[in-house]
Amino acid sequence: ASAAGARSILHFDQYDNLFVQISGWKRFRVYDPQQTRCLYPFPIHHPLDTRAQVDLEAPDLAAFPRLSEAVCSEVLLGPGQALFLPAYWWHEVVTEPHDGLTVSANFWFAAVYRLLTPTRPLVPSMQCELARQLEYLVSDCLSDRARLVPAFFSALRAAFEAV
Repeated sequence: ASAAGARSILHFDQYDNLFVQISGWKRFRVYDPQQTRCLYPFPIHHPLDTRAQVDLEAPDLAAFPRLSEAVCSEVLLGPGQALFLPAYWWHEVVTEPHDGLTVSANFWFAAVYRLLTPTRPLVPSMQCELARQLEYLVSDCLSDRARLVPAFFSALRAAFEAV
């Protein structure tokens, strides 16, 4: 159960989720995994590593300019409705005002099969997972000094763009 205005900040889950609205209303802002670079995720090994640094309620486009390029789909879910959220899809959830109790249920499913049998070309969710695994590897090679990872990837990107 949640109160009006309760908010789950922009994040993704590493499991498929069937979200069922039992009573009350919830508003979802949903982003395809291809929008990840526009949403400024926290780095791997950060306590909020599956969350975005951006605040959709008070966007700071000076600090996060690519946010203006992100394409969002909004969904208003009411009693008896369900929304399937594939693994790695970004979403923020806000409980809408309602006279009664707002109740939802989540049914989680592991995405292991897709991880073990990737298609070519990689679908966006697998691109996201591959990027996360690469970030884990680089962080491990840098002795888990997560603060060095963004500088490493910036230098790597600059080297690729120079070619």
